[in-house]
Amino acid sequence: MGRALCPPFVVRSCTRIVRMLRQVKDIDERVVDQLFGVYEESMADLAGGFASPGEMRASYREYLEEFVSTPGQFVLVEERDAVWASALRAVPFGEGRWFIEAVETAPAMRKQGCGHELLAHVLAFLRDKGADELCCIIAPENMASRRLHEGCGFVATDDAPVNPWDELEEGCILYRCAIMGACRHVGREWLAGRF
Repeated sequence: MGRALCPPFVVRSCTRIVRMLRQVKDIDERVVDQLFGVYEESMADLAGGFASPGEMRASYREYLEEFVSTPGQFVLVEERDAVWASALRAVPFGEGRWFIEAVETAPAMRKQGCGHELLAHVLAFLRDKGADELCCIIAPENMASRRLHEGCGFVATDDAPVNPWDELEEGCILYRCAIMGACRHVGREWLAGRF
């Protein structure tokens, strides 16, 4: 599939749906197009901050290029039958700790388990990178995201929702997930019946 992506983690089901996690390594127009598809709603919300759609795309591409060129940071995409269904960004912060953000599923792919598959694959991927704990910050009104994360072993905390850049995200909830516990939970209760 070209230079832009590393070899995927592939899982085949009895229904022949091919599911895989891809790490985006290089940014080109095809990658930007596919991520715009996944982040369709978020991009629509951000569009007003740019003079034109072209300016927005150029700014997003520049951001992605800088993000993936930073050692240890990942853009990870869940692909289902060659369609980019869900994506997120992962950033290390501290020994064995990772922060995930921008967890989103393309509108056309929702309610099909793509978000669960993404998080399950990311938990395993980051565990292999030495992660012990994942954190994320979720707005309290985003019930779909809260249910998704809780279903994959994340637990809401009373800790201040501070991201890896030391920014307080007021009014939001910091979630934590112990990787080994989540991998066992997701593996047994969810993944076993899916693949």
